[in-house]
Amino acid sequence: MKKSLVAVSVIVVLGAAWTGASWYTGKLIEQRMGELVNNANGQIKTLLPKAGVIFAYKDYQRGIFSSQVRYTLQADSTVAGEKALKDGDEVAFIETIDHGPFPLAQLKKFNLIPSMASVHTELANTPALKKLFEVTKGKSPFTADSRIAYSGDTSSAITFIPIEYQKDTTSMKFSGAQIDADVSRDLRKVNMSGTADNLVFATKNNWDQLEQFSLQGLTLKSDSNMGKFDLSIGDQQLAIKQISFSVDGKDTATLVGFNLNTQLGETEKDLNGKLTYTLDALKIQGNDFGSGKLAFAFNNLDGQSLKQFTSAYNQQVMLAVQAGENLDTEAYQQQMTEMLMANLPALMKGNPTISIAPLSWKNAKGESTFTLGLAFTDPALAKDNGAPVLARSVKKVDATLTIPMPMATELTTQAARLQGYSPEEAAKMAQQQVQGIAAMGQMFKLTTTKDDVISSSFHFADNQVDLNGQKMSLPEFFGLFGMFGGAPEPEDTGAEPEEAPVAPQAPEAPVAPEVPAQ
Repeated sequence: MKKSLVAVSVIVVLGAAWTGASWYTGKLIEQRMGELVNNANGQIKTLLPKAGVIFAYKDYQRGIFSSQVRYTLQADSTVAGEKALKDGDEVAFIETIDHGPFPLAQLKKFNLIPSMASVHTELANTPALKKLFEVTKGKSPFTADSRIAYSGDTSSAITFIPIEYQKDTTSMKFSGAQIDADVSRDLRKVNMSGTADNLVFATKNNWDQLEQFSLQGLTLKSDSNMGKFDLSIGDQQLAIKQISFSVDGKDTATLVGFNLNTQLGETEKDLNGKLTYTLDALKIQGNDFGSGKLAFAFNNLDGQSLKQFTSAYNQQVMLAVQAGENLDTEAYQQQMTEMLMANLPALMKGNPTISIAPLSWKNAKGESTFTLGLAFTDPALAKDNGAPVLARSVKKVDATLTIPMPMATELTTQAARLQGYSPEEAAKMAQQQVQGIAAMGQMFKLTTTKDDVISSSFHFADNQVDLNGQKMSLPEFFGLFGMFGGAPEPEDTGAEPEEAPVAPQAPEAPVAPEVPAQ
């Protein structure tokens, strides 16, 4: 009897302790909601200052073991101009919170690690999202189950539901996706991984042809954090097994094995990074056009200036999004150009360097490569020689180009066959065109040809240019192409001018036969 009383007493005490801890946790969560909202709004103002939206919470209903809250994204009345959301519209998230230290949702998964809360999140069906919920047939397009540690860090498993949608001549099939994310309390550090099996989107074009886009095998990994310049740095990897385009069931283009890797870092004043793109195969109408690679790197890019440039760029993009179909494309491009030129001098403060090593394309007959190294200097410290800001900012250039003629001929042959030429006509025309380009390049001394390889090298430093071994001053080089005022006047030596060499005429290509419309 005494043992039973002791056991009952222990259970009562533990139950009371758990109840008290859960009640206290619910109160603690409510106190931290303001911090969460402030952090989110800080990110919005940093990344999208012209979006005109604000994050908030309301309808918090706290219980002993669980609570509910509604987070909203709505128009910010303090921001002038057109906003991403109309006044009165809102995007809402409904959250059910199981309080710690042992949330029931975590206990069901046999997770006994103490935590502040377990949160289940769904997107609410609001008027602003009416069309989206029509596609998902009234279901939340995603759900998120998160565990919040007492430190405030969050681990989430986000599931996007499969979708099958058909309306008129448009259809979409989506397999769904899974994203796992670990986010720090201040939202400045994010580790994320995601996968999606396939997406197929089809619609009819203006010629009543069924166009279809499909994507298979998407994977994403990211380990990033906000650096001292409020720019995201870290490592990201994106991989796609295959992207396909077709018209009326016939393959138009297929990209196989696309990969993107980025590495971004920072020092006390500067940013540096490397981006690598690879494509295992490009197939057009069943023809294998080869594979490609691009490795791009930059160093010593002034961090504060890049922050200002990124902010200006994001504002321009947001204005374009808000304009939608009413966007004036020419005006937008002009604004983007003006914004770039206005920020360019500041971006050069750190004497940045840029390299492409390499840009390459490979097919069955060989591989063409291009490499480039650029070193910049602060234009404010450079001598004003009348050249544009960008030209005055260039301190050093090293560039090389290598094109095997059989590789170029094969690529040109494939392109001609797509235009309707017979294999024999395409091969003959391709050979003539490549030989003509090689001759033209040699005539203007832009390229050299040796052992069936077209090549070119360019070096610039200390106001001197070396083009394929031919040395000249920068004004002389500009004069070759009529840059910045045209070619310099020849000196009057009294001698009769030599006749200019006549450029060899490339053989005339045969006329392509008409291809019947599909």
